[in-house]
Amino acid sequence: MRKTLISYVKPHVQEDPLSMVLGIGYLGAAMEKNELPVELADERILKDSDMRAAIDRNDIIGFGALTPNIRRAVVWAKYAKEQGKTTVMGGPHASVDPNIFLDSGHFDFVLKGEAEETLPQFVRAYEGGCEHELGAVPGLSAIKDGEVFIDNPAPPLIKKLDELAPPARHLLPMESYFKANPEKLIYVFTTRGCPFKCIFCQKELTGRGFRVRSNELIVDEIEHVVKTYDPKVILFVDEILTLRKKRIHEMCDEIIRRGIKFEWIANTRADCVDYPLLKHMHRAGCRRIYYGWESGSQHMLDVLKKDLTPEEIIEAAKMTRRAGIWAKVYLIVGNPGETKQDIEETEKVLRLGGPDLVRISVFNPLVGTESWDGYLANIDVEDLRENYVSSNRSAYRHENFSGLELEELRKDMVRRYERWYYAYPQRAKRFMERAMYYMENPKYGRKRLGRAVGLVKAPKSSNVMQQVRAAE
Repeated sequence: MRKTLISYVKPHVQEDPLSMVLGIGYLGAAMEKNELPVELADERILKDSDMRAAIDRNDIIGFGALTPNIRRAVVWAKYAKEQGKTTVMGGPHASVDPNIFLDSGHFDFVLKGEAEETLPQFVRAYEGGCEHELGAVPGLSAIKDGEVFIDNPAPPLIKKLDELAPPARHLLPMESYFKANPEKLIYVFTTRGCPFKCIFCQKELTGRGFRVRSNELIVDEIEHVVKTYDPKVILFVDEILTLRKKRIHEMCDEIIRRGIKFEWIANTRADCVDYPLLKHMHRAGCRRIYYGWESGSQHMLDVLKKDLTPEEIIEAAKMTRRAGIWAKVYLIVGNPGETKQDIEETEKVLRLGGPDLVRISVFNPLVGTESWDGYLANIDVEDLRENYVSSNRSAYRHENFSGLELEELRKDMVRRYERWYYAYPQRAKRFMERAMYYMENPKYGRKRLGRAVGLVKAPKSSNVMQQVRAAE
């Protein structure tokens, strides 16, 4: 039986905290469920020699990479082909642009769409050597003698997420992640898909629907992860965790009922929270929320089809702080038609909302998105092929700013906001807001006072949170 290596290709720049890769964990679990030999490799924590050794000892080499890293995936596929291996590419970019891999000459197959069901089917068909069975694998594209001879549409989205085997964390070097990341961050997902229509998001892999796991299985997984790995933080990687508020209330109730103590992070939108929900989330251990604001200019929000208003953004940020939760926001600069006035409006909204951390990227139209189709005339496709994308540069030729100007603008916005955020007036304001929170929630107020005088042991806290608290 041929052995399969499923590998994640490291980003050009590692900007987020290093943690396990959830996608290849689920694929590894699907292979084990089908009794197929599998190995997982995460290049972010491997030396090149280790990566080569992993490729050398396996037969089928599967790659996963986000759009900014596809060139590196091609480089590794070239090495794998030189060793006589069979190469397969999957993931979001492969699902919308399979030919970029097939045309490289270094990939034998591309597997489009969610692959927990189709990867084992492909491996069995390939092992059996039957071209007819290969041709029946949903989502499979293949090249032979320079010609595409299989090009099947992606399979339907997996409807019953509860039937997926839990991610094979035991196949990943968890201790290596923890050594590299003091937060001991672990990922968990509760949903797939997003119904909103932002023009910059690739939705081919997970779709615009909204599929959920049962709260019982979610909390079972949380309980297992906490007992097995003792993480300091769990990040729910859902695109919008709180889209259905009733579901999150019930999840929080179950976490509290079972007495599971852990700190967690949510990704969501400003219009998908309210104060009662935020308070409930805090009681269940939520200490950080990551919001996709993208802009504070109504004009830019409309261009990006965020279906949000600056007022909603500001109110959500204020509610989050009032609930005792720390907020990080994501912004995009260099959006189509953006002007200095739009930037100024965004900076004004930042100060009115007062999030704790800001991360800013440059607008990047990705293949398979509305932004790609709508602004193709402004995209330097040759630049894209050579360099692809990152958070600080883009192949989009902006109407009002050069690439260098956008990079400086991005940096300056962060610098100006941080100077404002850490200035004494804002620190004093945050102190008063925390005091109001403790008065409203005397249980936490007593604990905070007890920690201050050394009578109550401080909870495990993330590195980022410690930095923020120390600065204040």
